[in-house]
Amino acid sequence: MSPKRPALLILVAISTLQPIALNMVAPATPALARGFSASYATIQLTLTLFLVAVALTQLIVGPLSDRFGRRPCVLAGIVAFILGSALGAIAETTGALLFSRVLEGAGAGTTFALARAIIRDTSSRDEAAGQIASVTMVMVVAPMLAPYVGGHIETWFGWRMIFWTMTAVGVAVLVLTAMRLPETAPSVGIRTSLLGIFRAFPELAGNRAFIVDVIALTMTSASFFAFIAAAPFIVVETMGRGSDVYGAYFILNALGYMLGNFAMSRLAIRVGTARMVRIGLAISFVAISAAFAISLSPYWTPLTLFLPLALNAIGNGLTIPGATASALSAKPELAGSAAGLMGAVQLGSGALATIAISALVTIWPQTLMAMMWLMLAVALLALRFGR
Repeated sequence: MSPKRPALLILVAISTLQPIALNMVAPATPALARGFSASYATIQLTLTLFLVAVALTQLIVGPLSDRFGRRPCVLAGIVAFILGSALGAIAETTGALLFSRVLEGAGAGTTFALARAIIRDTSSRDEAAGQIASVTMVMVVAPMLAPYVGGHIETWFGWRMIFWTMTAVGVAVLVLTAMRLPETAPSVGIRTSLLGIFRAFPELAGNRAFIVDVIALTMTSASFFAFIAAAPFIVVETMGRGSDVYGAYFILNALGYMLGNFAMSRLAIRVGTARMVRIGLAISFVAISAAFAISLSPYWTPLTLFLPLALNAIGNGLTIPGATASALSAKPELAGSAAGLMGAVQLGSGALATIAISALVTIWPQTLMAMMWLMLAVALLALRFGR
């Protein structure tokens, strides 16, 4: 008997914590640097360490959820998110701030990875692609509004209120999840040694279909993480605009991603997941190629910086749900482990990209963006024809 499928509201709620924590703080990074008298590269570790925590936590919690269940792991993740947000709000040192982001990342990584595993527990591959797209289409309101809200909260009330806001969101999600989330893991209760829990990783790493889908996810996500690492500095410090301007233009990216998700949710079963992923990669290649050309031109404004990324987001909206569902379908009985390994590789690569971007953006902001788009365009082109 198939496990009961959770309501869309629950899946959206537990998936939303990660994009909220990732994007709401981004517009405030210049203010954080001033407030803690730290360099921009140091404060940018609030993004990098968040992503590292998300990646490493998923490696652990995915296999554990296959053994002990999705529900207890999700609840523990939400509690960690709440504690991290509250600690960030009262942080007096850079070290405390960075530690709070690690806790937030651990909690958000847990809930985000297991939301995808829960969907695969209750759906076939193409159904899962459509449902992941549907959840993301609703969930994308969070990253669409988070930079806008975060920028205005920082402008009006200061950066600490951003962390208190995230704390309140976490408490609301915890109450909802405790009341409404059923258990969906198919192997709960099967006795397995602690070492045996993690033996799924070599099996997944040897599966070509899984690896190809993980590479697709990694490349499409890399453009986004690299962009949010550099864009606040470029808009605020290089272009001389306010953090609220960054938040407002970021909405274009979120709208494009929502449009791609909508198309995937409607066409996944009819067209096929694999074909939709290839279309998404082609769209992203065109968009990133355009971003490369514009970044070398004198017409570099917030609008021309963000507009190609909106087109790229449409491609990502097709690629990410499809590649995610395909990767989780490689070994359906190991959906938790697959979600953890996939998320760790995807976000770990993003964390490495933010380290490089943060170190170089203050030196060559426009040239750096051009180099980044060129490398990603070539990688996406190779991946498009390699699938």
